[in-house]
Amino acid sequence: MTGATPAQPIGDRPLRVVVSGAGFVTPFHLAGWARLPGVTVAAIAGRNREACAQRAAAHGIARVYQDLAEALDRERPDILDICTPADVHLAQARLACERGIHFICQKPLARDMTTAEEIAAVAEAAAVRAMVHENFRFRPWYRALGSLIRRGDIGAPFYLRSAQRMAGTVTTAAHPEAPWSLARQPFFARLQRFLILESMIHQVDVARWLLGEPCSVYARARRVSPLVQGEDMAILHLTFEDAEAVLERSYASRGRERPPVASEEVVVEGERGAAFVDTDGALRVICDTPAGHEERAVLVDGEDAYACSYAAAIEHFVTALRKGEPFETSLEDNLKTLAATLAAYRSIESGSVVMLSEFKEHC
Repeated sequence: MTGATPAQPIGDRPLRVVVSGAGFVTPFHLAGWARLPGVTVAAIAGRNREACAQRAAAHGIARVYQDLAEALDRERPDILDICTPADVHLAQARLACERGIHFICQKPLARDMTTAEEIAAVAEAAAVRAMVHENFRFRPWYRALGSLIRRGDIGAPFYLRSAQRMAGTVTTAAHPEAPWSLARQPFFARLQRFLILESMIHQVDVARWLLGEPCSVYARARRVSPLVQGEDMAILHLTFEDAEAVLERSYASRGRERPPVASEEVVVEGERGAAFVDTDGALRVICDTPAGHEERAVLVDGEDAYACSYAAAIEHFVTALRKGEPFETSLEDNLKTLAATLAAYRSIESGSVVMLSEFKEHC
């Protein structure tokens, strides 16, 4: 009922939204809501009233609240958009569920499986539909990549590599005072679990979407920059039934392309050929079999792709609500992404491969 299975459609009636949080991601959410006909963001709620007021003024939103419960009671929205840190997701999901309000929630859904599963259980008990705002799989090059894999253009995939390396937690000539990532999202510096849970979770989700469910995870990570508390470089090896995936990410790598970098470098190898995504989101396919050699570029509209992926995830949420269709990134689906992501930390701590079936039973 929470989003993985068909539900009662809500139809084309006008929808009202309350947005919780006024941090870095909120403007991208607000821009996404503004694109949708028949949808109005009625209010923003958050502890920092000044920040909420600034977001509201910039996006033409009438009301600001410091108390989310008050906002939900007064505005009586159809949807709550949770754009706050993971530590308060459960409490805010409860407020929505107690009032029968559908919600979409920023990733990570929670910082541990117990809390994430409780959010899903609360939504299920309240018959509230809910989705995790996991936007990377909605980026245009990943949509195109998924389509060509499912069509069989490169044959059955057996290997995926996804990597992004940049200077985000270390100072550089371009960012001599504050590293790029920490200037943009200062809370990164305080996280004990940083890069894997905040950023690589996207890569894990894309790998799942492209290849299916992983069986095991092996991971290694390091803290390179003294300006952060958690890991800022990591490598994950995910094993699938018929494929292997290697995921890399570093925010401590000087001498690389200057941030922001649009995409990870991705290669997916299949039985007939391979597909490649460059750091600008350009997608190309090379097929090489005894029947012939073919190279082609795949047309992808990558303009403003970062913002567009937020909007695409929100549009999918609203469309599925209106039609009663399942969410791609339902709570049930995202629990699998979160489990694989958290299993990486278990692997780092133990120095061994973690079988996901065992991790899910005992985490």
